[in-house]
Amino acid sequence: MAVNATVRMLASHISHMAFLYVWRDSGVTQKQGFDLTVDVTGKNVPGQEFRGFPDRAPMLMNGTYDFLSGLHHEPYRQRAQGDKRFVYIAQSQNDWDDSVVATDEIKTPKDLEGKTVIATSNAPCVYGNLKHSLELGGADVGKTNIVMMSGQAGVDERSQPLDKVLQGEAVAAAVDPTFDLRGVKNGLHRLDIPSVPVIHNATMCANQEWVNENEETTMAFLRSMVDAIHFFKTEPDRSCAIIERNLAALMRLTDQDEIQHLHRTWARLLSPKPFPHPLAVWNVYNLDVAHDPEFNWIGPFEIWNTSYLRAIDDSEYIDELWGSAKAATNPAVNIAI
Repeated sequence: MAVNATVRMLASHISHMAFLYVWRDSGVTQKQGFDLTVDVTGKNVPGQEFRGFPDRAPMLMNGTYDFLSGLHHEPYRQRAQGDKRFVYIAQSQNDWDDSVVATDEIKTPKDLEGKTVIATSNAPCVYGNLKHSLELGGADVGKTNIVMMSGQAGVDERSQPLDKVLQGEAVAAAVDPTFDLRGVKNGLHRLDIPSVPVIHNATMCANQEWVNENEETTMAFLRSMVDAIHFFKTEPDRSCAIIERNLAALMRLTDQDEIQHLHRTWARLLSPKPFPHPLAVWNVYNLDVAHDPEFNWIGPFEIWNTSYLRAIDDSEYIDELWGSAKAATNPAVNIAI
């Protein structure tokens, strides 16, 4: 079975693209015998037809795209309704990358009680994780006024939480990188909150029926993901150049500091062996599925199929790429969930 000449991926959000553009443009896919195209949901990108958030699952299932980056909760619901095609086959990171930037009066999460905090998205892996982190930091979130910017924020809205704080409409905001750095440069500070493991950002979702028919392509795709993670973590200058070329205008990055900060944040979180961490799986499951009796009879790992990634790992491909199994160790996660 030959590897497909082109593999098509849809990113659930522009925030995934620091990694995905490097994956696409670093040359690692050509090494594996294919070209990668990546479209972005919820953003008008030159040369790409607009894709809305409701388009993601249908376009994966109808074959418009071969893989989807993201879609962290819907597959549980689909499986509970009898559709067992959705599977996750790899996970790029197992920790949250958002930060909370705050004014000087906010020293600890508990200081947020009675105050207004801006959140970017109501997605459980964003909003739910923010509340969880603040609770672990000692805040009573029931006493905190958390204001949502929108249901699924586009890149323009991603900077607005920071603007609200700078304009005095809130004392803190949860922001993506690099808006935390921009906040610091404008006199705010990063609030120290506990890190919480969670399935987030570039989760590789696929249609199991398509995977069964395209196993060689799936294996090549996963090897290229491993290669892309290695490139991203070991080639910072070349990775930053790709990010600047593709993402600076789309995310309105203002200078090299923001590009380098975005790269460093991703490089710290990416897993050389892109397996899901069990605590990250449990946390994202607990944030949205575990308390819903309509769906919680589906177990946390039922939608995961890491057999292809396991075969690659067992072949020593990843260990040889990094020089040893120890060198390929994934970043640790905070066990306090």
